[in-house]
Amino acid sequence: MTVLIIGGAYQGKRKVAENLYADLPRVENLHEIVRKMLKEDKDPLSLADTLCGHVITCDEIGCGIVPIDRADENWREAVGRLCCALAQKADAVVRVIAGVPQFIKGEQP
Repeated sequence: MTVLIIGGAYQGKRKVAENLYADLPRVENLHEIVRKMLKEDKDPLSLADTLCGHVITCDEIGCGIVPIDRADENWREAVGRLCCALAQKADAVVRVIAGVPQFIKGEQP
């Protein structure tokens, strides 16, 4: 099972992952992994297949002001594209707001 959990910073994504999907391996802070990959000139979309079978948490970084710095704008776009690819493959997509999970795709276990 593949689960993508998104939401703002410090909204309780980790706790939701721990409570609902304790038996699955977790990858946390996907947005930071993407930043590191871009600095190493690697394609973050290559993660889409390797993350299958995991619970993935990622901050929503595309809902604010468009960054002035081109590298930050590229990072924001790369995170969004990867999340779209993961959401398409995921069994469940959950958005967490104030610690409350909203199931966008799939159902609560």
